[in-house]
Amino acid sequence: MKNMREACNVIIIDPVGKKAGLDHYNDSLAKSLNKLDVLVRVYSNYKSEYSEPVFKFRFGKSIFFLPEMFFSLMKVFKNLKQQKPDIVILHLFNATRASISLSSEIKKQNIKLVYILHDIESLIDEVSNNNQLNICLQLADEIVVHNHFTASELLKKNPGAEKKVTIIPHGDFLELPSSVSKDDAIAQLGLDKKMPKVLFFGMIKPTKGLDVLLKAMQKINAQVIVAGRVRKQSMSDYAEAFSDLKKQGKLVTDINYITNEKRDLYFKSADVIVLPYTKIYQSGVLLMAMSYGIPVIASDLQPNLELASEMDCMEFFRVGDHLMLERVMSSLLANRDRRDVLRKNGFSVLESSHNWNKIANSFKQIICR
Repeated sequence: MKNMREACNVIIIDPVGKKAGLDHYNDSLAKSLNKLDVLVRVYSNYKSEYSEPVFKFRFGKSIFFLPEMFFSLMKVFKNLKQQKPDIVILHLFNATRASISLSSEIKKQNIKLVYILHDIESLIDEVSNNNQLNICLQLADEIVVHNHFTASELLKKNPGAEKKVTIIPHGDFLELPSSVSKDDAIAQLGLDKKMPKVLFFGMIKPTKGLDVLLKAMQKINAQVIVAGRVRKQSMSDYAEAFSDLKKQGKLVTDINYITNEKRDLYFKSADVIVLPYTKIYQSGVLLMAMSYGIPVIASDLQPNLELASEMDCMEFFRVGDHLMLERVMSSLLANRDRRDVLRKNGFSVLESSHNWNKIANSFKQIICR
């Protein structure tokens, strides 16, 4: 392996890319590592200064998924042999046979393998198991997680991985906000100009707690924006609550994949964002909200408490307690000074712990040693 004074040649492999909003993560890490003489290319599903679209497959239950994934992997294998990187950083989302095959090929080529694990639950699902996860973790040279909670949960399942695990926080999204004003964003979205805006953004699935927020909104004089795709459940689960809020003129929904342009408008228009999650390992949406200067209300899950431990940067409510959430929302929406404090402290937390240059330094310590 090259020493710290020589340029390391790194490939970041990310099969989901823009589909999970990881394009910003990859390109920000690549840009910051390049400043440290670490040469980085990204294999993903989008094109940018750092990335080439290697992965071309349709998500979901498409009959084309397996053959498209196979051909994508073959292209990755070919590129690795041609480019001969020193290190591969692989976003590991599940411990499938495809993940094992890719990891094995990387090690076969005598390349150092670094995993990034964004959560633990998704690693073991209907197409993978703990034995397959153990195989993946044995193949890794280093494992990066974003907080102490995720590290603890991983080591409960796989205590043998302890020496490989390093905690490196998720980076900020400070480069995302555009110059669009709040008034312009509200106008472009056709939202009520007078009512405060409460945002729920991102993947809609049972653990995201949307039902808790909808119950809490019944007595709140504000407009709630629900924007994101559905996964592992039906929107019919929310039909009654949606109907009640729409009758009151308090609900705006965009149940789709949200483009970057549309995302910017939703965040620009929001007065607060609510993260009513019932289970989570870390939240990119939380960091995105702070990057836009939006005050955050979050359930008191350990990853959220951990992020806020260094500074008063968000409001909390008990997991699943819609009445407490109602009180916290009502109080925060009525208190501009408190919102300004949370906004200011949020930016301070991003600078101290989620700055991409600091994160790149941490990555360099493990990938080039």
